[in-house]
Amino acid sequence: MVRPEFLKSEPRAERPTRGPGSGTSASTDAVGESLKTRMMDEAPVGITIADATQPDMPLIYVNAAFERMTGYSPSYAIGRNCRFLQGEETREKPVRQMRVAIEEGEAVTVELRNYRRNGELFWNEVTIAPLRDDTGDIAYYVGFQQDVTRRKRAEQAAADRAARIEHERTAQSRLLERLDGVVADVTEAVALASSPGELRQEVVRSIADTYTGAWIGTYDPATETVELRVADGKTGSEIEAIPVATGNTGARSTNAVVAAAVDDRHVRLESIGPDEPNEPAEAAAVAGVPLYFGEATYGAIAVYAQTEELRRHERDVLTALGRTVAIGINALESQRTLRGESVVEFQLTLGDHPLGSFAEALSCSLQHISTVGDRGERSLLFELDGAPAVDAERIHAAAEATGVTVHAVLVAEADVPVVEVSVDETPLEELLREYSGELCGWAVEDGTAIATIEVGREALARSLAADAMEQLANVDLRSYRRREETHETRREFVAEIESRLTERQRAALIRAHTSGYFEWPHETNGDELADSMGVTRSTFHQHLRAAQRKIAAAILDR
Repeated sequence: MVRPEFLKSEPRAERPTRGPGSGTSASTDAVGESLKTRMMDEAPVGITIADATQPDMPLIYVNAAFERMTGYSPSYAIGRNCRFLQGEETREKPVRQMRVAIEEGEAVTVELRNYRRNGELFWNEVTIAPLRDDTGDIAYYVGFQQDVTRRKRAEQAAADRAARIEHERTAQSRLLERLDGVVADVTEAVALASSPGELRQEVVRSIADTYTGAWIGTYDPATETVELRVADGKTGSEIEAIPVATGNTGARSTNAVVAAAVDDRHVRLESIGPDEPNEPAEAAAVAGVPLYFGEATYGAIAVYAQTEELRRHERDVLTALGRTVAIGINALESQRTLRGESVVEFQLTLGDHPLGSFAEALSCSLQHISTVGDRGERSLLFELDGAPAVDAERIHAAAEATGVTVHAVLVAEADVPVVEVSVDETPLEELLREYSGELCGWAVEDGTAIATIEVGREALARSLAADAMEQLANVDLRSYRRREETHETRREFVAEIESRLTERQRAALIRAHTSGYFEWPHETNGDELADSMGVTRSTFHQHLRAAQRKIAAAILDR
């Protein structure tokens, strides 16, 4: 080990014993020069001594700890300035602090990034202090180096974690502040809306005010599509009907995201590129939010956002919003059903129904006119449309072959005969009773029976349609819609009937009613009424029968 001159041992002179009160430290006498040198050589921290009298302040001493820490041997380090430990990642600030301290002859402690001989970076805590000679001039600079990489990494990890926590806290705080408004607005819209249309409008407006844009669509189970109803904000090009069963789970388009959300009833979040067709350039992500309650699926909401931050934070919020909107739609539709304002109407095609076989045997179609129930069972009145040269005998033969009961053949000689028939109960009627459905219309086209069904509740209607397609053979859903019920007042009904009557027909009806003509025995006769009107008896009866037919038609039409 090379040592500077002031560290080399000199002959030890006898020194007087120092007693209490002496001006010299007791440790000075107890520790010899050789022990001091050994302490420096074997110290657990790196120690260096630089010659301050030389222009570049070369090192004249390094201990073993320095070599272990840096990988540089004394033979390499001595004679060089200690800047050989610096490199590309060494920052200028701590180096400048040491330079200033040396220029001012002061001690300083800094932390800087140094390089070991093998190129590995490490954090070095360096303390330098001046050593002066007898004249007071700085002759040496002693340095103490300590590898603090582990501590610095721990500090950096703690700082990173604190920064992440703070970032997360700030993001969540902003999120809560931002979403508080949309949650409150959507909840208020659901609570105050008087119709599903108004609810959809206000919900989309509230969401678009918070995000880039949004649209809401309704689900049609007959076509398995979501059709846009209301849009607000920036939503790209016009949205068409979205087929739900896409099967393309890897696609990032709005269509695929919304379809997947409706299909599996979970909020879907995907990033979208600014150059993707039909997508708004202002949005970086889209969320598909399904709207469902119980077994009923009402549709979906598409939400466009400027950043992908919603992927990490807002799934649960959007799920809750979707549930809130669906519950609101369900409640409004339930209220409308209870008030009789709307019903769900759908049509089922029945491939293996006796009515289809009956029409096919006659090579015609059946148009349902009405249903009557005076025989202890409901029977159906049909027009035989397009039947070539049909007669009563042929009608009865076709009915017997297909399991249809013919009760009567009316106006058989006309171009369009009318038949009254009934069929045995099928499993469809059992489902109608189970789900409170009403079979309100029939048609038969190309050998296929088409049943028109009405159900008051959305959930019941969907369940009825689903069970019919699952449990009955050759059954498909042809159409599905919610139909608004019109409530006609008594005054409106009377006005409608009167609008159908001519003045003569109305006069004949009023005179007959007020004079007791409809009572038995008659309080008056046709001749008297005809005379009161100044017409013949046959003309009076023509006017009266025409008025009666129009009244009957007005009642049966409803």
